[in-house]
Amino acid sequence: MRPMLDNSDERRYNITITYFAENCKSFHKFSRRRKMKLPYKNQIPVAGHRGAAKYYPENTLIGFEAAIALGCDMVENDVHMTKDGELVLMHDHTVNRTTNGTGAVCDLTLDEIKSLDAGCKKDARFAGTRVPTLREFMELFRDQPDMLFNIELKDYPDMIGERAYESARKTIAMMDEYGITERSVVNTWNGVLNEWIADTYGERVRIHAYAPQELMGKNQTRDMYDYAYCVCMWKNGEKPAARSAYDAAKARGVETWAYYGVDTPELYEESLANGAELFTTNDPKWAIEFLRNKGLHD
Repeated sequence: MRPMLDNSDERRYNITITYFAENCKSFHKFSRRRKMKLPYKNQIPVAGHRGAAKYYPENTLIGFEAAIALGCDMVENDVHMTKDGELVLMHDHTVNRTTNGTGAVCDLTLDEIKSLDAGCKKDARFAGTRVPTLREFMELFRDQPDMLFNIELKDYPDMIGERAYESARKTIAMMDEYGITERSVVNTWNGVLNEWIADTYGERVRIHAYAPQELMGKNQTRDMYDYAYCVCMWKNGEKPAARSAYDAAKARGVETWAYYGVDTPELYEESLANGAELFTTNDPKWAIEFLRNKGLHD
C-alpha cells in the first residue's frame, strides 16, 4: 500500500518514481541492443562502401567481389525499385552519374536499366559492367556466411509516396528469404521511413540512422535513439564528429560508426579517440591495413 505523504513528500515520491521508470526504459533499450549485437569478427570492423568504390564501379558485382577478397567484415549497398517493381542496386535517384543512360530509376524498367553500362564511367576497362539486381547481389553472397550487410533503402516516401514502403517491404522480404536479416542493418537517410520500419518490424530489423537527427529530414516524430541500432556520426563526410556526439549515442546503447569520402590516418586516429566502433570506407584495402597495424583488425 502506498504511504500517506504531505505535499513535499508527494512531489519527491513522484519524481523518484518517474526517474526509476525512465531509467528502467533506458536499461531495457540498452539490454535489447546488446542482445541484437552483430557477430563481429574484428575489434573494429570495416564495411566496404558500395563494394570497393575506390577501385571498382560502385554497387556492382565486381566491386562486391573485391570487397570479399580484401577482407571486409561488411558490405554496404543502395537499393532502388524500378518502374516494374524490381529491386536494383543504384546509389543516386537517377542513373545519370554512374551509367551511360539518363532518367530516374523509378521511371525505368528492369530491362531498360539492364541495358545500361555501369562501368564505363569509372574506367574503360570496366565497360560492359551491368547494374545488378538485389537478388544477384544476394546470390553472390550465398556462400559467405560470415559477411555482414548494410542495406540502404534509397526510395523515400516524400519522393515516391507509398511505393517507398513497397520497396522497403520487398527488400526486407528478400533479406529474410536469403537468411541475412540477422546479420544486417537497414539504413536510410529518411527518418519517417526509419520510424515505419521500427513500427512494422520491431526489434528483428536493426536500423542504421544518422547523427545529427536533422539530417534525416522533416516530419520525424520520434527520437532516433529510441529505435536505432547504430548511427553514422556524420559531420560532413570530411571531419570527425565531436566526442560529445559519440558520448551521447553511446550513453543510449547505440553503436557509433564513421564514414569519410577520403580516408586519412588523422581522420581515423581522431575518430577512434572519439569512440568510432566501425568504419565504412571506399578504400577497404587501406582501412584494413591501417587498423591491422594498430592491432584492431586481422
